[in-house]
Amino acid sequence: MAVTHRIGISSFAYCFACGSRPFTKPQHIMTTHDLIDKAVTLGADVVQFGDNMPLEVYSDEELEQIRIHAERCGIELEAGMRKSTSERLSDYIRITHKIGGRVLRVITDGIGFTPELNDICRILVSVIPQLEESGVVLGIENHDRFSAREYAKMVEMIDHPQVGLTIDTVNSLSHEENLDEVLKYMAPYCVCLHMKDYVIRRYNGGGGLKITGASLGTGRLDVPGCYKECRIKSNRSFNIILESWMEPCETLEETLSIEDEWVISGVSYLKTII
Repeated sequence: MAVTHRIGISSFAYCFACGSRPFTKPQHIMTTHDLIDKAVTLGADVVQFGDNMPLEVYSDEELEQIRIHAERCGIELEAGMRKSTSERLSDYIRITHKIGGRVLRVITDGIGFTPELNDICRILVSVIPQLEESGVVLGIENHDRFSAREYAKMVEMIDHPQVGLTIDTVNSLSHEENLDEVLKYMAPYCVCLHMKDYVIRRYNGGGGLKITGASLGTGRLDVPGCYKECRIKSNRSFNIILESWMEPCETLEETLSIEDEWVISGVSYLKTII
């Protein structure tokens, strides 16, 4: 099978429009169908539903309608979840397959659930028969608690072609790792690439540093270099999914408008690179 790289948008590119920021609730909260339609308008190829737009709340009939709508629009779907208990993994593999998705992005931890690395591997191994039957690929995302080397170790210990890594370009800053360190260990196992940009600024009168989001291509992230590194080192297909860490503006209307501008410019920028 040929290796492919397609451009997509995540529900985490529209955190405010999706109503997943508690301090801003738009009158019309973006739905799964809205996000698919937005991808069509942008000329993107993929939609990834993150855990801020959880698919577990939908019935099988509703999931089927999501699949049909995406198929009619020519949009590839991916799913996302957090808290990787064996029960939730099994449910989300089924959901991903139900919507016709190939990739399930996984954040291992959840509220009250922080298993050790060996326990995570044991849980993931337990769902491999279901992965094989469904054709779904797991992409474990770097997210705070483990180092990039430890995420690579998970994949190496499991040693299965349907278990890889989702590389987030910013998350590992919370583990005091820069992107070069992340790519060094994780790029060979990339099955999904979350592109989001950031800036680091002085704040509080110079008494500290603040890391926050930026419109893709305007911050510190070497977007072309990141994509090139993953493309060279990974022999697997992976999609490039746009996300963002945008701060709210003074009004909800301005926030929603700027958020949409960030997505439009981000997808446009990715098209010059991918």
